[in-house]
Amino acid sequence: MTDILHEFYYNAGTLLKGVNMPDPDLIISSRCIEIYGNDPKDYCFLYSKETLESFRFETNPQITKIGKYAFLNCKKIQQIDLSACSKLTVICEYAFQGCSSVIELLLPEGLQYIKNRAFQGISIQSIEIPTTVIDINDYGLDISKLSNITFREGSKLLSLSNLAFSGTSLVEFTVPESVKSIAGTFLSGVTTLRTISVHKKNQYFVSDNYAVYTKDYSTIVAFAANSTIEYEINPKTMSINLGVFCSALCKSITIPQCVTYIGPYAFASTKSLEQIILPPNLTTIQQYCFINSGLTSIDIPSKVTFINDCAFINCLSLKTIIIPSNLKTVGGFIFPSDPSINFTIKDDALVKIDDQTLIMAKDNSSISLLLDSAATTIKIPSQVKRIKTLAFSNKKLLVSIICDGTSELEIIEDSAFSNCEMLTSIPFFPKLREINRGAFYKTNLPNVFTFPSSLIFVGNKAFSEVKTLERIKFTSNTTSLNIQDSAFAGCTSLKNVSFEECSSNISLGQNVFEGCNSLSTFNVINNIKMINSGCFMNSGLKYIVFENNITSFDNLPAMLLKGCTNITEIDIPKNVISIGNECFRETSIRHITIPNSVESLYSQCFRGCTFLERIYISSTCNLFRIFPEIVEDCTSLSYISDFSSNHLVCQNSTIYDINFGRVYLHAPACRDNYISFDRRLRSVADSAFINSIYIEMVHFVDSSVISIGRRAFESCIRLKHISIPLSVTSIGNNAFLNCKSLKCGVLFQNKTEDFIQTLVSSGIPKISLRSCDTLSCKLQQSPNSPIAILVFIAPTLLGIF
Repeated sequence: MTDILHEFYYNAGTLLKGVNMPDPDLIISSRCIEIYGNDPKDYCFLYSKETLESFRFETNPQITKIGKYAFLNCKKIQQIDLSACSKLTVICEYAFQGCSSVIELLLPEGLQYIKNRAFQGISIQSIEIPTTVIDINDYGLDISKLSNITFREGSKLLSLSNLAFSGTSLVEFTVPESVKSIAGTFLSGVTTLRTISVHKKNQYFVSDNYAVYTKDYSTIVAFAANSTIEYEINPKTMSINLGVFCSALCKSITIPQCVTYIGPYAFASTKSLEQIILPPNLTTIQQYCFINSGLTSIDIPSKVTFINDCAFINCLSLKTIIIPSNLKTVGGFIFPSDPSINFTIKDDALVKIDDQTLIMAKDNSSISLLLDSAATTIKIPSQVKRIKTLAFSNKKLLVSIICDGTSELEIIEDSAFSNCEMLTSIPFFPKLREINRGAFYKTNLPNVFTFPSSLIFVGNKAFSEVKTLERIKFTSNTTSLNIQDSAFAGCTSLKNVSFEECSSNISLGQNVFEGCNSLSTFNVINNIKMINSGCFMNSGLKYIVFENNITSFDNLPAMLLKGCTNITEIDIPKNVISIGNECFRETSIRHITIPNSVESLYSQCFRGCTFLERIYISSTCNLFRIFPEIVEDCTSLSYISDFSSNHLVCQNSTIYDINFGRVYLHAPACRDNYISFDRRLRSVADSAFINSIYIEMVHFVDSSVISIGRRAFESCIRLKHISIPLSVTSIGNNAFLNCKSLKCGVLFQNKTEDFIQTLVSSGIPKISLRSCDTLSCKLQQSPNSPIAILVFIAPTLLGIF
């Protein structure tokens, strides 16, 4: 196994971040307290996920936190052994999601929290939960092959959270002894579950092996989906918990008359359930209560005043609905979108179905659902203030929305018009405040769209894939404007985005303008307070201009301009502290100036910039750390200006640590053909000289370099001669891969078979290890080393020192 290099540790070695090592088996320092993770484009093992097969910690690990996404999609890991990590308290969201080869998971005593989707998609069949775990969040152990869970005696688990074990293959489950609260959806979708019981020491719940109740039977909190086809709820029960019967295979469920509350998702996906009698004292039908059920008819009890979003969505067999007179409010898409359903609406109900088949509030204040999928034009009353979730979704023939006056609309809820693929016309909504998730996803809105001054929120994918949109203008004068992830992603015709008339503090989420390949210019005004990763990735940007050459944020985020091939120049704001992973990757910039404020250049930030020729760094810069591969595939880069900071130094387009003990990178197209190092050099970093096409000779003096990193001289196609002193103990894989001219002239002192094999593993053909006696070179003794080195007769030699 290989120790993770010190350069990937921060904060005196306590934070592990940005690991970029191809070694399959890695050792994490015992001093590490946190493994970094931020988002799917910025996490610890992002650049090792294709190669990492195992990891372990040094003795007595101090780790307390595994961050969000830390090992995301490390698909080759087979075992996660954290058993020695006694100080580990939290495994964060998505930490090991997608590690699909993991077949063994060992958790430590001391662990307290398993966050959302932390282990989703791994392949273990059984797991033992430590006594110290007190909470397992949504999808925390969503593992399809998991068939056995053991809670150690003395378990301190306090709650069974929503979807905690969703999607598993459990056959039986015992509620642990300390659990005080249960979300009925904690076993959502587990159609294999035959029995559910309660630990004998649990003081809060009881079970009949089919279901779990509170101790006094007042609430049914969970049900084994595959336990029986007929079930009668205990007559003492007054409340049905969230998702209790979700995915149950029952054909008949009897609800006691005394029940007054039925939670969201309570009967979701009960596909065999065709009839149910709801209790008379019920006042609310919660969101998604009967989604995907097999109901054929429903009589809403007379005391029901509110039906929440999507209560009966996708109940495709539902043909008869009776709505009571006391109904006052309904959510979005409460029933199937089918005009053939026989509705009976009793007098005095505050809900109506108009002649356009719109289900809406009687006072016209909200629209819940359009029943008619064949409608082409809909007239919205001006009094409408809210268009609810999925109200017009998937109306494939809908072309235009008109308003009968000046609109009062304030909120467009989630997916309200999503997939209305022919929708080309909507009115201006002068009082609009919120456009929620996916509201206009895959519509064909008009090419010019001006947002009102009242706007405060644009949700995830709100306008994603609207390929007709060409110009958008924001005029908000509110305190803040939050534009969330992928809001305009895939708007391929979008040419212009204007915030000039917007006085709000603006936040741009991840990938907001990703794939907007017609967008050529963007002005980052000072009231844009945050831009998240990938915001302009793969867009058509040619120019991005920062007002007054400063930003309101410290860091240029990961993948900000990745794949923006039209960008040829950019002025990095003078107050930026770090440039994130792949920030400028595969752009067409030709030269770049790094401001004095920059302290860190993260992995691959300029990778693939094939037109990049020159990097200018101030001689008095504050550069503190550079990560691997930042200029890999920058095949035109010939010059990096000399500089010296407190931590790094550059001479002759080659960057070292301040003591010249480690060389980090060399400009690949620098025309120096002879590279010589003195005795201060101890290590060559991974990929340091990769693609350095003009280097013909490398000389390490005796008693100097100890390690040569992976891919250090890969594709140095003109490299003919190199001297490797006895001090070298480590040469990384592929260090000399594709050095086509290295056919002889490899001089090395260590003649052991093991070292020869190391040289071969580094990419040097064994035949190249023979003595060089061609006419193109002659033997000459170095004054600094007993190693014979080979000096070219024809070329001019240029030494670094």
